[in-house]
Amino acid sequence: MIASVEGVLREREGNRIVVEVGGVGLELLVPVRVVESLGASGSRVRLHTYLHVREDVLALYGFPDEPERRLFQTLLAVSGVGPKLALAVLSTTGAGELARIISEERTKALQTIPGVGKKMAERIVLELKDKIDLERYLPAAAAGGTLIARGLFDEAVTALESIGLSRANAIKALETVDPSRLGERYGVGDLVRAALKHL
Repeated sequence: MIASVEGVLREREGNRIVVEVGGVGLELLVPVRVVESLGASGSRVRLHTYLHVREDVLALYGFPDEPERRLFQTLLAVSGVGPKLALAVLSTTGAGELARIISEERTKALQTIPGVGKKMAERIVLELKDKIDLERYLPAAAAGGTLIARGLFDEAVTALESIGLSRANAIKALETVDPSRLGERYGVGDLVRAALKHL
């Protein structure tokens, strides 16, 4: 298994790139929105990878981070979703937003992705909604450049769930909180109150 690739970007066309590693050019298929962030030819790049093996082909897929690679593999577990469609999905939206869409069962949002019809959108949600751990794909809430400590963030999510919010909505509300406005010694209660103000 090739877990990652680091080298010099030599070619880029559509969602196909070539990365030179030790004198060898490796062809990777990458989400289109990621290609734009890689820079021009000659740039040094590092991508997390997934090697798809079939009888007649070996295809290497590249992703900017581990959560996105993991979500690509999760999509492949859905009946009827192959690498081409999974890549199209991640070309449209990042891992965090896609995980939220699935968690919130927003099938209409999935239908805006080329190649995903109503039945496929429903199947993706049905098969993945209980498998997607939203916290694995979303960072701790960050606003104003300040990050909420992971432990406090988790406790605040639990507290919001205990008063009736879904986990997805609790995380979404906490992401709107700017901890720099709460003072130096803010706690779970402060985070919960601030999150509730944004709901």
